[in-house]
Amino acid sequence: MLHSIRVLMRARLQITRNTFWRSGWKQKFGLLIVGLFFALGSLGAYGFTRFMVAILRDPELALLLQEAANETPEVAFDLDLLLATLPSLVLLGTLGLLIFSSFSSLLNSLYLSGDLDMLLATPTPMRAVFVVKFFGALSTQYLLIVAFVWPVLVGYGQGMGYGLLYQFAALVVILGLPLLPAGLGALLVMAVIRVIPPRRAREIVSLLGGMLGVGFYLLIQFSGRIAMSTATPANLESLRSVDQPLLPSAWAGRALVAAGEGQLLPLAFYGGSFLLSSVLAFGACLLLAERLYYVGWSNLAQQGGKQRPKPQAPRGALFGRLPLFLPQESRAILVKDLRLFVRDLRNLQVLIFPLALALIWSFQILMGDRASASGLGGPEQLMGASIAFFICISISNGIAGGGVSREGKNFWLLKLAPISPWRLLLGKLALAYLPFPVIGTLFLLGIGLLSQTNPLVVTQQWVLLQLVGLGSASFGIGLGAAFPRLNWENPAQQTTWQSSCLSSIFYPLYILFMLVIVFGAQAASSLLGGGLLGLAVILTGWGLAVGLTGLVVGLGALIGIRGLERIEV
Repeated sequence: MLHSIRVLMRARLQITRNTFWRSGWKQKFGLLIVGLFFALGSLGAYGFTRFMVAILRDPELALLLQEAANETPEVAFDLDLLLATLPSLVLLGTLGLLIFSSFSSLLNSLYLSGDLDMLLATPTPMRAVFVVKFFGALSTQYLLIVAFVWPVLVGYGQGMGYGLLYQFAALVVILGLPLLPAGLGALLVMAVIRVIPPRRAREIVSLLGGMLGVGFYLLIQFSGRIAMSTATPANLESLRSVDQPLLPSAWAGRALVAAGEGQLLPLAFYGGSFLLSSVLAFGACLLLAERLYYVGWSNLAQQGGKQRPKPQAPRGALFGRLPLFLPQESRAILVKDLRLFVRDLRNLQVLIFPLALALIWSFQILMGDRASASGLGGPEQLMGASIAFFICISISNGIAGGGVSREGKNFWLLKLAPISPWRLLLGKLALAYLPFPVIGTLFLLGIGLLSQTNPLVVTQQWVLLQLVGLGSASFGIGLGAAFPRLNWENPAQQTTWQSSCLSSIFYPLYILFMLVIVFGAQAASSLLGGGLLGLAVILTGWGLAVGLTGLVVGLGALIGIRGLERIEV
């Protein structure tokens, strides 16, 4: 088995080396930038940790805390014990992140890699394939840990004045840290695959990852308020609860502190317990891999068979609910894209973040001032429309993807179908524009009712949102057709860098022109004293806004049609 592992590892390293040398200068420059980012992040984490630990160990700070404790006994806490708990706290957070991330990476590496069928068809032991795939999945975790967690531990040791024994113990802990969560994750993956198909499991994990990211964002947004209400000495003392003797992170943290203080017996006990648990988790995976891994792969290869018949609605039922002004071909494309969108749970991941932002910003708007009685209001009153546009354009990009790029390798079916490029783009545009009249309307109505905004203000904001949304969606669909990416493997790869750069330049300019036209008409009407002349100026401004949107829609359609005509299949 060891010989097979060496052969597979050497082949993987050679493939990685050849891929790097044969890549273009853009890819090499990008890797250089990423490497520079990791280096700066490592230096920053090391310097910040060492500086903060040195400050907390300053004798003058300890004297000030002692004087404060003598005057106010309820604010007293032991700073040395809190510093001793810091490694356990850092390692506990790292283990928590590794448990979640290792499941996704092991799932992709063990069951969804492209070379899996070829490897299992060769005369290679199953355990050798498992070991190579296992550590291949951990390469990213090891890179992140070495780049960001190891410098924190090294900086902590330097700040505490620990010697070489601590640095060696920190290196051993870093090398053994991913084995325990990855071992548990591998066992969980091999168990889940027997029940859930791998691709569906990956979609579920991606959705949970999006929810976890939103949770971190909410925590950061409200961290100031939470810190003001919880920053007490009693709560600081409660941080010591993470140093529980039953947690593997506490074993590693106590082993590091013991190594720094030269206590060999606690170092041997806690360090040995941590390494033994990590090795046992990996050993259990290795023992069960020969049977469970092969059974999971065979189930994956044999998936399929007869499916349970599902009741289907009449063919015209869904079409009847769609707007009648769309041609039949465009309505068919709209229905197809909506059905394909809900089948892949990874697509729902892009909807979580804007919806979470909607809740946060809505709360902030409701806690602020109410809208004025007439006109569009000031900048504060336009926050509702701005937030609605951001949410709608985010959801629009999520459900429409790159427009034509959403078809992927099946685009040749539409290319050969008897459908004109204009009607194809119209169906894509209907899907991209759908969030503005649906979600945008509900959002503005909800904010208007809760904040008791003048109905005229809400109406004008709604009209402005629909116009800006139509122009933005049209231009985005046109760019997606002009710069498509049809060879994507993940929905996040559908948008090309050309369309992303051009859209990031176009959206602010278009929105700025629309606001200048509408607000300029409002300001000119106020200077003229209102009346019929002021009303005429306002209507003229709205007419110019409609005309500008029409030009943008036409430009997007022209760019998209020319792009579709250039695509060869």
